[in-house]
Amino acid sequence: METSARVVLVEDDEDIRVVAEKALRGSGYEVFSAGDGETGLELVKQKRPDLVILDLMMPRMHGFTVCQAVRRDPSLRHIPILITSAKSYPVDVARACELGADYYLMKPYDIQVLLQTVKTLAGDRSQLAVKFWGTRGSLPTPGAATLRYGGNTACVEVRDGDTIIMLDSGTGAREMGDALAKEFQGRPLHVHLFVSHTHWDHIQGFPFFAPAYRDGNQVDVFSLRGTGRDLREIFTGQMDSSYFPVSLKDMKSKLSFVELNGQVQVGRAEVSHLFLNHPGVAVGFRINVGGKCLVYVTDHEVYTRMSGQHEQHDKLDRQLNEFARKADLYIRDAQYTEEEYATRQGWGHSTWKDALESAHEAGVTQLALFHHDPGHDDTTMDGILSSAREYMNQRGMHFNCFAAADNMLVRI
Repeated sequence: METSARVVLVEDDEDIRVVAEKALRGSGYEVFSAGDGETGLELVKQKRPDLVILDLMMPRMHGFTVCQAVRRDPSLRHIPILITSAKSYPVDVARACELGADYYLMKPYDIQVLLQTVKTLAGDRSQLAVKFWGTRGSLPTPGAATLRYGGNTACVEVRDGDTIIMLDSGTGAREMGDALAKEFQGRPLHVHLFVSHTHWDHIQGFPFFAPAYRDGNQVDVFSLRGTGRDLREIFTGQMDSSYFPVSLKDMKSKLSFVELNGQVQVGRAEVSHLFLNHPGVAVGFRINVGGKCLVYVTDHEVYTRMSGQHEQHDKLDRQLNEFARKADLYIRDAQYTEEEYATRQGWGHSTWKDALESAHEAGVTQLALFHHDPGHDDTTMDGILSSAREYMNQRGMHFNCFAAADNMLVRI
């Protein structure tokens, strides 16, 4: 990999630090290392890196303190932080997330897993920033068992300079909205929300999206017309007084609802859509901007797996793979294991193997497994990711694969 990304590595275990530093430099990263928290924090201030890799139990300054200091500094708070620790207590993972860590990697870690995680988090600041605010499917799953991958339903932020694109507004929309409100500090902001479909888990966070309530802001909602009701009616209906104490009319921002009928230009971004195989009306999105491409395909079932081999089914599956062709990041429904799919065929979702095969056929650079089943806790997700990487090795697949997690930041 050719990259000029800068990494500050803060690790008091010399053996781990030497191995990690060598691997990172061998992968093209510029690395600055420290053996204690205080020195590490000073390095972050001096070098302004693209990523901080941070141990927790360090002399002179604990990793939590370093993380908190970085997040409190306006000039540093944008820097992704990867926590690495042998402590696997849920309370420590939760605290790291509260203090602003982007990812928590358990020790001992495989060096290739470290490099893949670093590749996901670090990158050129001129590139697209993609942040996962919600990665769960069907319904939210809060609790100790889902701390690392998260329990919020679908919501992804795509940032190209000042252009803010939001993909779906599941429960992750609340945290995204709160973060935007804190970032803009009352300055007007314009959000372009693209909704894949209006099933509950993809819109249930919208009534809690803070920027929509502020006068001077603008929120444009793009999706397809529903079956029998237009887009505005659907969003108005979910905030009916029978279900919610605040109506759509109480949102003081300028709201517009645009029913898609072709490609949309948002800033530099060109956003196109493709119908997906899911009950009702659902679409995936392809975002092309500045020579980079992101494809978002959630809630999709492979046609040939659902309905059997047929020329028409094969054609539709190929269309989807062409839609994702050469994507720098492919966010893909991977809700089920193969065993689960045997009893859930026809429910409108894919397995992680389906996602891998599609990514391989499309020739993508990175695949984010997405729309995690509510029954899959962190341990299950670890097992799925391990199985996926083993399957990739067996099949000769060479893209980077990771499981999306709430609060994860990816740059492409």
